[in-house]
Amino acid sequence: MNRIPVIIDTDPGHDDAIALMMALASKELDIRGITIVAGNNTIENNTNNALRLLEHFGRDIKVYRGAGRPLVQIQELPEDIHGKSGMDGTSLPDLCQGKPEAINAVQFMENELKATTERIKIIAIGPLTNIATLLAAAPEVRDRIDEIVIMGGAALGGNKTPTSEFNIWQDPEAAHIVFSSGIPLTMCGLDVTYKSSLTEADVARIKAIGNKASTLTGEILDFYGHAIALRGNQGIAVHDAVAVAKILRPELFTSALYNVVIDLDGRYTRGCTVTDLDDVTKAHKNVEVVLDVDRSAFVDYMVEALTALTEEVKPHA
Repeated sequence: MNRIPVIIDTDPGHDDAIALMMALASKELDIRGITIVAGNNTIENNTNNALRLLEHFGRDIKVYRGAGRPLVQIQELPEDIHGKSGMDGTSLPDLCQGKPEAINAVQFMENELKATTERIKIIAIGPLTNIATLLAAAPEVRDRIDEIVIMGGAALGGNKTPTSEFNIWQDPEAAHIVFSSGIPLTMCGLDVTYKSSLTEADVARIKAIGNKASTLTGEILDFYGHAIALRGNQGIAVHDAVAVAKILRPELFTSALYNVVIDLDGRYTRGCTVTDLDDVTKAHKNVEVVLDVDRSAFVDYMVEALTALTEEVKPHA
């Protein structure tokens, strides 16, 4: 089986952790590296969270530390959702043995894209700062990127402002660079991630799996779900997991091509992914916008992935 070569760009994050677990469980993905960006927390905490997760499952995947702040604006941490560490509420050790690689995330992506004969997909489940920096520093690699699958944005609405989703709002200048790049983009925004939300019965089903992955996922969902409930949300939207599922199980989703631009100037709409749903502008349709999901099948797939995720025990030297 030919595996799909991917780079995962992430800011772990509770829902990022679930997305990473689903990716680790897949025999269909060839994860070339995990790059870290500031977003849900500081770059230091996000990097530590990725390393803790990989160590928990005995996975030897290299981690590269990336941008520590947005391109222009000051970073704002959502501690009310993810806690002080960015991944509070789990039994993972606070620190781990692993360290990030010496080269930074942008240099790694450039090197990897130039070295391989394959075209690589990027799963981008945090602010797009690293990817925008890559495209500015090495525009020649654009043709080596097969697709960027983004968890971010929304055709309608927002969760940071009435019109803006958090990942895009956190660095709209970076999003503008990526959305204007001409690279094939898929946007898994709030339109579909809210429709993928887990119910109490789904959470109970995941906990009942009874393995290491389900225990950690249960801890994540308990903490993260409580934080979301305090905001009045119904169900637990595991946003970032949708982007991984879109690559591995595309048949679960409904999408269409639209023109999408990033609003950088609006007093009330900065960071909005302005989606031309009615083709008013007749502009180039640059983004595959995911709008719907077979929620039941999505949950089935999440359970399947978490059931399959086992710890890899490294042989003694």
